[in-house]
Amino acid sequence: MRLSLLILASLVLAGCGRKIPPPDDALQTAGELRSAIDARVGSIESARFLDVVVDYFGEGERVKVRQLVLVQQPANLRVQTRVPGTEEILSLLVSDGETFAMHRRDTNQYFTGEATPQNIARLLPVDLSARDVTRVMLGGAPWDRFDAEGAEPRMQWDRRKGKYRYWVPTRDDGTLSMWVRHTDFAVEEVRQLDTREKVVYKYETDDWKPHQNIALPAWRRFVWPDRNLDFSMDVGQTQLNVELPQLLFELPPPAGSEIIQVDR
Repeated sequence: MRLSLLILASLVLAGCGRKIPPPDDALQTAGELRSAIDARVGSIESARFLDVVVDYFGEGERVKVRQLVLVQQPANLRVQTRVPGTEEILSLLVSDGETFAMHRRDTNQYFTGEATPQNIARLLPVDLSARDVTRVMLGGAPWDRFDAEGAEPRMQWDRRKGKYRYWVPTRDDGTLSMWVRHTDFAVEEVRQLDTREKVVYKYETDDWKPHQNIALPAWRRFVWPDRNLDFSMDVGQTQLNVELPQLLFELPPPAGSEIIQVDR
């Protein structure tokens, strides 16, 4: 019995200590990794995400809606939200990366302002700029969020995950990291920790599927623990490099709507 326990313990310890070495052709600098991530996303001009099921948990309530999401490089974004169980449009958000506009049909309110993470978060709980939403939907990196910290980026091979870790120290002495696959330089996870290594914000992916020789996640999740927000997107179908007229990313105020300028 004692021998069996010793053998079991040694196997557990061996499994816990498993490390994944970097590949022979591993990238060496943060700049090289950034270029590789951008080159990957640069192969996609546009995308249409159909039958997106959004599951939202926040402030003690759960809301599930359906969306149509359109993105076009470099920063065009359209998010169309439907009333659950119907084809009726509840809200429509568009952005060109610099400004955004959103109309809520239930209240006939029209919101507009800069496409900053703070402004977009009031209407779409992802804590990303509109430009970063476009990048993330294509499996890329939220560069606006990383660049906003104003710190020199760093890169290392994470032997536990078997992926690159690209990270920067944050202004509040925490860290903002993302993990990137070596095979195709896809961003699989983003995580911000405070000084106590407590999760402040995280973005994670799953169910990666091939589309025209490039893989994209069918499932994405955004979490803000301190704000009690948990927001996930499950994509039913993805279409790449489709023709999307510029008109789809424009939204003038509907007649009679209340126009609300959203400040920074």
